[in-house]
Amino acid sequence: MRVVRRACSTPAGRSDLRRGLNIVLADLEHPTGDAGESRWPLYTHLMAAGYQPPATANAELPRLLVAALYATHDAPNPRTFETTGAAPEAPFKPWHNLGWSFATACHRGVMTRDNATGTLGYLAELDQTTLQREIPAVVERLRSAKVRIIWPLLLKDLLRWPHQPAQVRLDWARSFHSTDSEETVK
Repeated sequence: MRVVRRACSTPAGRSDLRRGLNIVLADLEHPTGDAGESRWPLYTHLMAAGYQPPATANAELPRLLVAALYATHDAPNPRTFETTGAAPEAPFKPWHNLGWSFATACHRGVMTRDNATGTLGYLAELDQTTLQREIPAVVERLRSAKVRIIWPLLLKDLLRWPHQPAQVRLDWARSFHSTDSEETVK
């Protein structure tokens, strides 16, 4: 995520990464590369910041997706950076995954428990490509309600999904049903 933050530190980098969300979603719809849009703008900024693309699309698309989502929802605006300064990275725990974000939404009253349970259960049953297609809408809903997404953990879970989906589902369920409400609400 340090590389992504560096790539978003210029107005052009942040803008191209934000637009990159449509490129990544088009790539998910057309895995053969026939989507018509190039990943070049993403590569230009990410590689200049130190990004090394992995060898497979299964490992690359989640990285590009999370980078684009971060740029869209949480990257500081570099045009106002000098006047406002960057917010320090808030610490997080290993269980602050997507299940924790949904639990936080419930505790804050921005989502009912039934709705959160249903949405999280729906996501847990998806294959990798469909999950990646659905994540942007989920992130939009949570971030619009100011519910925190822990980007490194989301990326880690998306990368684990093809090989350990049962473990990711279990981690999300544990975090969602945690009784440590003080830790959930923060």
